[in-house]
Amino acid sequence: MLYERYFGYPMRLEPRFSAAPLPFAPEIRWVERAAELAEVAAPPSWTTVRVEAWLDWADSLPLDVPAGTPPTLALEVGIDPLLAGGPDRYARRLAAWGLALGVFEDAAAAAIFRDELFAALAAGIIATGAQLPFGARANPLAADPAMPPPPCLPPIAAKPFTDAARRLRAGRGLGAGLSDIAAKRLATVTLAVLRCEGDAEACASLEGNQALARAAWAAREAGLPDVAIADAVALGRAGLELDLPARAEALQVLIAVAERGELKAMAPAARAAGDLAWETSALTLAFSADDAARLDLLASAPKGAVNVLAFEGPDGFNAIGFETAVQLTFLALDLEGRAGFLADPAAAHRRAAARPVALALAGVAELNVARANAFDSDAARQLAADLHRQALAATQVVEQALGADCALKLCAYDEPEVGLRLGGLTLGAAPWPGPIALAETADGVIFRSIAEPALAAAGKSGVDPDALRTALIGHGALAGAPGVNHESLAARGFTAHEIAAAELALPTAASLRAAFAPAVVGAGFVADVLGASDEDLRDPAFDTLARAGFTGDDVSAAAAFALGRVSLTSAGLPAALSAALAPGEAIGLAARLAMIRAIEGVACAPVTARLALPFDATPDDAQVLMAEVAATGVRAIRLERAAASADLWLDLAAPRPARSSEAQAEPAPAPERIVERFIEVDRSRRKLPDRRKGYIQKASVGGHKVYLHTGEYEEGELGEIFLDMHKEGAAFRSLMNNFAIAVSIGLQYGVPLDEFVDAFVFTRFEPAGEVEGNEAIRSATSILDYVFRELGVSYLGRDDLASVDPQALNADGLGRGKADEPDPQAVARFISKGFSRGATPDNLVFLPIAGKGPSAARAADVCPACGDLALVRKGQSLICQTCGERAPQAG
Repeated sequence: MLYERYFGYPMRLEPRFSAAPLPFAPEIRWVERAAELAEVAAPPSWTTVRVEAWLDWADSLPLDVPAGTPPTLALEVGIDPLLAGGPDRYARRLAAWGLALGVFEDAAAAAIFRDELFAALAAGIIATGAQLPFGARANPLAADPAMPPPPCLPPIAAKPFTDAARRLRAGRGLGAGLSDIAAKRLATVTLAVLRCEGDAEACASLEGNQALARAAWAAREAGLPDVAIADAVALGRAGLELDLPARAEALQVLIAVAERGELKAMAPAARAAGDLAWETSALTLAFSADDAARLDLLASAPKGAVNVLAFEGPDGFNAIGFETAVQLTFLALDLEGRAGFLADPAAAHRRAAARPVALALAGVAELNVARANAFDSDAARQLAADLHRQALAATQVVEQALGADCALKLCAYDEPEVGLRLGGLTLGAAPWPGPIALAETADGVIFRSIAEPALAAAGKSGVDPDALRTALIGHGALAGAPGVNHESLAARGFTAHEIAAAELALPTAASLRAAFAPAVVGAGFVADVLGASDEDLRDPAFDTLARAGFTGDDVSAAAAFALGRVSLTSAGLPAALSAALAPGEAIGLAARLAMIRAIEGVACAPVTARLALPFDATPDDAQVLMAEVAATGVRAIRLERAAASADLWLDLAAPRPARSSEAQAEPAPAPERIVERFIEVDRSRRKLPDRRKGYIQKASVGGHKVYLHTGEYEEGELGEIFLDMHKEGAAFRSLMNNFAIAVSIGLQYGVPLDEFVDAFVFTRFEPAGEVEGNEAIRSATSILDYVFRELGVSYLGRDDLASVDPQALNADGLGRGKADEPDPQAVARFISKGFSRGATPDNLVFLPIAGKGPSAARAADVCPACGDLALVRKGQSLICQTCGERAPQAG
């Protein structure tokens, strides 16, 4: 029975998802979070990353309920422990607010809603977006006379767009996050191109424009990466100056209105929009004021998604169950919007007046794959449109029962967090990631597997699923492989021990060569049997198989056998199946736009077409692409420029000095001196103590939480770092974790920290933007920029990397105030009581030291007799100013 048959106002629901027990028995999992090792009850088949996404969601939930909430809906007792109690608390709170708002007939009807919502969340049928635990909202139980101001959605030809663009550049432009010195150096690079007279190519050339070469050299000396310098050159070549960073609050995304004709004709306003889109990757253009207003409203609407893949079964698609899930989710999101919080009071009042609901469908691309529909096919577009049309009809039933007129109902947007909570499904009109999925063993080991939709597509195409699995992820062993196998390895000296170690590494290895790395098969074997030198073993590019005499063809053939083919084309699959399984990077822009237009015909808000630009594209390229896509009829577009390659390097030779018009004669050059300095470097690894000092810094970069953990040697030198992020995909999180391990190993082998800082500050990629939670750094161009600026400020005294006065953050607490009247600072603020096991007294303080300058700061020391910081040098002796004790001097 559909909810349509028994929806009334007030509503009374009938059990459907809660009528049967959950399809799993929760298991206890230990999940390592930023500040704790949490014991969590979770579904057994969910990966740890998916569980962490749900725990983050649970942390964001508000916990307020209206007065008079019945005990059955209370949030204090009887909470189901699944996923830290998040699904049960969410369902109970919305049921309580629905009862108070008169949505439900009585407490029994509200309890049924709670049971239904909890069951759907626990089963992975639906998921909702993160919330704010507190903030601003219009009173949901009483009339609120406050009137919100109209949204600011400027046309690109209007002056408000210029003002908004300046704010966006402050937070997302090339100068965002830079210190004043670094920003001025980068602006000088741009000016060197702009002020050059002559051929445009020569003016933007480091060889032909010596003023540019000098400016680029100075920018690199200031610690700016070559990526930022290359961007500044491109900016100047486009005729634009670099805006110096502003300290005011900056926009993260700008929505503006554009006329299609403006883009096609390359009007001045369109050029300004293209330049801004190229520089920030944060400009969304809508082609009508109504669509722009809907996109603006979408940003504050409660978000959630229904997993359409959950309703595909052997007997076909369960349309009734799908519509029931859509109606349940729509009702939950409407209640969430009425009782939830926003950071901006004006946005909260706009949401209360419009009652938007941003309900999306998850898994549409995966369902198309399971039915063997190629993404660029009429069948795929028809299925996507039909599903959205069916969902929209289901939402309208609830809207009529509520007696409301919701400004938004069904939307198609990209929300990675919601997709992650549904098992990594795609949302909106995007194609799926591809047939290779990551699975997790019971003990937490990640390995490659074939996604379930791909196996279903193979069955529909007449291909044996096991054959597909073998073709794409290989046999996972070398027995019987061509080229490199057990016999050929044994003939070259490999024993069963080395072969077994390599095969054990195959499921997680990036390549066959990585599975045979010296760290895997044993450095001793590689040195003793294959004759590798110590220098060879230290070379990251050392190839064990090549040293053993295997050719490139041998390795490629064995890799295809053991690890699978790197592409669907080389896997020998039927053409129709290969087209259906094609991953997102293989889908052309025309196919993506066609899918967007198919869904936009049904959805209540425009589907933003995200246009990818290569890093080396120019602002002119951005304007041309925007004009071409606007002509296809999509309703909104957003340009996103790719990050630079990690090996980008500018060939900056030392520039010739500038010539002065007043110089008379250049002095004769000094005779060349050749100086050689030999430094003996200890290449052994310096281990950290088992019990070590350090600190944990929590911050948010562009809305993404980052936890930086440091570990120190006894003397305070940095020896390790850990990075925790809980709102990213598994691949990015794993990459950041292993990057931190690599940096830690480098530090322990003696790589200076300043080398890491100079290499990674001001790197530019998402997430980026405003930094919250760190009093020294206010904005960053990437996660790595933030991390190494923080390390540079904290461990190297790099005040130029701080966004505020660094003297205000010193441990002595003096800042730039009066030097003669400082306040003592408790040592407990800076020394870990747990690390010292309580040996540090709570009343120990940092005292000001008499005198000025660096020498005075070291004039006093701790007296061995009384313990006061009063031991000073008088003549040739050290005398305590408190007790008079004469201390022995170190020889």
